[in-house]
Amino acid sequence: MIGRSRCDFTFAKLESFLLTHGQAVWWLANNWDWLGRKVNRLLIDRAVKKTRNRPHPLSTLADYTSWESLTDRSYFGRHLPPKDWPHLPDAQQVAELFRRPAAGGKLSEKSTTLFPSFAQWFTDGFLITDFKDRRRTQTNHEIDLCPLYGLKKPVTDCLRTMSDQPGERGRLKSQIIDGEEFPPFLYDETGTKKSEFAILPEPMLMDPDWPASKKATLFATGGDRVNTTPQTAMFNVLFLREHNRLAAALEKAHPNWDDERIFQTARNTVIVLLIKLVVEEYINHISPYHFRFRADPSAVWKATWNRTNWITVEFNLLYRWHSLVPDAVDWADGTVPMQHWLRDNSPLMRAGLEAAFAATSRQPAGAIGLRNTPSFLVFTEALSIQQGRQTRLASYNDYRAAMNFPRVTRWDEITGDAALATDLARLYPSVDDLEFYVGLFAEDSRPNAAVPALIGRMVAIDAFSQALTNPLLSHHVFHRETFDLIGWEAIHETKNFADVVRRNVPKPTAGIRISMNRKST
Repeated sequence: MIGRSRCDFTFAKLESFLLTHGQAVWWLANNWDWLGRKVNRLLIDRAVKKTRNRPHPLSTLADYTSWESLTDRSYFGRHLPPKDWPHLPDAQQVAELFRRPAAGGKLSEKSTTLFPSFAQWFTDGFLITDFKDRRRTQTNHEIDLCPLYGLKKPVTDCLRTMSDQPGERGRLKSQIIDGEEFPPFLYDETGTKKSEFAILPEPMLMDPDWPASKKATLFATGGDRVNTTPQTAMFNVLFLREHNRLAAALEKAHPNWDDERIFQTARNTVIVLLIKLVVEEYINHISPYHFRFRADPSAVWKATWNRTNWITVEFNLLYRWHSLVPDAVDWADGTVPMQHWLRDNSPLMRAGLEAAFAATSRQPAGAIGLRNTPSFLVFTEALSIQQGRQTRLASYNDYRAAMNFPRVTRWDEITGDAALATDLARLYPSVDDLEFYVGLFAEDSRPNAAVPALIGRMVAIDAFSQALTNPLLSHHVFHRETFDLIGWEAIHETKNFADVVRRNVPKPTAGIRISMNRKST
């Protein structure tokens, strides 16, 4: 087994070298459809097979396998068995390793703030920890756009017009403000929740004394975290507009279709559009490779790992990318300190959707890693460390081995920052004692990658195996009849977020740049 592991790692290094060099060869694969599909299928399969596939034998329910641990998805899955660590350092002291210096943090060389803004909005749709019991989750484990549509049918119905009147069929409720479409408000001008939206979730962690003037700007949505910032809310606005645009086109093309059929067909299309953008813009941004992955469902139809989705606790924790958050937001109408940016959608409505996406695409994100989390978010790092301990996660080195990386034996194999290596050694007796969560962010970044190596590999494993296995992408469902010609064409013609923004703003601005990349690619 040891010899095989070393052989696998050597081959993986060769694979990585080839994918990050020889750009002209990869240009051919990216532009020759037949070859691109073959390479896409091979690389996605290899990415997911870097570790054991689902179903996992354990969940956060118990330390042993049981029928409930294999079927009760109210608990997180887990890649590795629980492990006890008797002498861990104080969580608050460890959290200080994440704090950004007062003089300012390090900027990402690759990412704009569109990247973390989307990551937060997207993952808030399925990484839903139950705060009463952090071993448990409220997610249904699917990529289903629940921030827009809600997790349960009564919530979905509350957000719909539910009308067969011409011009209203299949639509989500909305309002027009200064010529642009937005979701309706959740609260009235006094800060009182509107009775028609009583069933909708309250915004997560909102102070009971939050100013009524700010509460009155928050949108009625399917998720409790959509209104966290204007930059998360703007994604819900975008997909609401896309849904209603598709519904209008479907109603025009099929005047005999009722509200329900139009709604469901538009919803099918928007969910698949999101998955396509996840793979072809978001995952390709994370990857350091010259080859660009495709959201080609046929790549997984015969895959041995095509199994029911189940979010793991490790996947939940590795997505705490607080270091990407800037200290202040450079917006269309000025700079705003990040602490003053929460739960107030008035900046989004003042700017308009296109200007909001453009501003988010201009500002560099922070660099992911230790010593770069804004001070006001350091407490969340302590909570994440504690969650890892409560669920008794194995060590960073254990997860490296599980993901087909070699174990490290020295601190300088994790980071080239000598001062950081010294601080890690001060807190942990050896590299084998380093916690999973801390180790993830201690790693140095790779050239042209948005995240360090272990995070990147684990994101690829779970993203491909949980996005491309969506029921709407299955062999017997992914065809024109499921989406109608209107949805089918929208799916195949959409390449990036810029495409979706352009067709959902009143007067698109020529040449405006909307991208997760700081530099054109």
